Amino acid sequence: MRRMILLAFVAALVLPADSQQSTSITVEALQEALATSESAHSADADVARQLSGMVLTERLSAARLARLKARLPGEKSQQALVALADASVFLAPPAAEIPANPRPDPAALHQMLASVVNYVNTTLRQLPNFMATRDTTRFEDRPLQDIQGEVGMTTLIYLPLHVVGRSNVLVTYRDGHEILEKIPAKSNGGESQERGLFTEGVFGPILSTVVGDALKGQITWSRWEQEAKDAAAVFHYTVPKEKSHYSVGFCCVSIGKDNEAAKPEDWHSFAEVAAYHGEFAFDPASGAILRITLESDMLPDEVVSRNGLMVEYGPVDIGGKSYICPVRSVSVLLAHTTKPPLGIHAPESYKGPAKTFLNDAVFEKYRRFGSETRILPGNSAEPANNLPAPVPENPTSTTPQPPPVAPAESPKTTEISSLRGGSPS
Repeated sequence: MRRMILLAFVAALVLPADSQQSTSITVEALQEALATSESAHSADADVARQLSGMVLTERLSAARLARLKARLPGEKSQQALVALADASVFLAPPAAEIPANPRPDPAALHQMLASVVNYVNTTLRQLPNFMATRDTTRFEDRPLQDIQGEVGMTTLIYLPLHVVGRSNVLVTYRDGHEILEKIPAKSNGGESQERGLFTEGVFGPILSTVVGDALKGQITWSRWEQEAKDAAAVFHYTVPKEKSHYSVGFCCVSIGKDNEAAKPEDWHSFAEVAAYHGEFAFDPASGAILRITLESDMLPDEVVSRNGLMVEYGPVDIGGKSYICPVRSVSVLLAHTTKPPLGIHAPESYKGPAKTFLNDAVFEKYRRFGSETRILPGNSAEPANNLPAPVPENPTSTTPQPPPVAPAESPKTTEISSLRGGSPS
């Protein structure tokens, strides 16, 4: 009886439906709204609140995002704009950014695809061992859930995407593998970084994985897109589950018990190789990939109901040479938190409210990984102010060549590119 009364009491305190509703808006309308706020000298918190109530219907490009962000009044509104833009990365751009170029004929499309495959195979062979910093801002929302106040009253509240933590780690690309610096136990916000959303495989492997899988799936022409100077070509692709090497993971799900009563053996990780689809935009002349997206095709009743990854590429200097490498990525995961309402024990089928995890990562400070040596005559002395750089542990001077994309047949269990999510504390 107590449980039934509590359920009725909680239901009576649900916020109005419009508390979670957002206003759909185009990129042009967003620019106009921000211009109006700027003219009115709106406060930072007010602009942030306005942005948090919007949902874009078109993709906001990185260039426009940078321009709009520079004109905002403060950190809160800038964070809200980044979250708004990141949520739009899987959408098509505004019509004004789609050139009216004619659709390529079959021969041209075949040549474009061949140039992409050649680029992927060649690029992975030419990449040196390098290091870069990954600056990640983590966003999460708070779905409708119970919050107990000081007097024991419970209310249901909702919070849109907001910053929950930041991290800055060193990423090493070595011998064709991505190696992350060990993440500190505590983040800037004091939360354990073992929880939350983590993305693996952005350097190198994602290109060979997606293009290799797509060649075994289906690739179709999508559209042209206007880049800074020239038009980029865009292909759409789909990969069935039996051809996929994309893994989705989530930790953790309590089976048959609520979070408070669950023992370590009651928690289980969700992991699944998923079918997926997406796009890759590329330079039609060179085949150089400029942006790639992938979204998994998850069943609606799964613990993880949606996840995706977008990576943007650009020229970076490594050791005095220019390479095309990741400059920004956005990863998103929608999963059930598995936390039951306050005071209610969860049945085995309970998965909790759906929660959004979103990471915005910027890659910068690229530098070559390795050591420098000089061969001197036996009677020569090295000047004191020109000592060689210290040699790192286990230095390497060669990079193994990855197999070509087209003929490669990787084992089904290989997880080259993945998203891992964790339930909040």
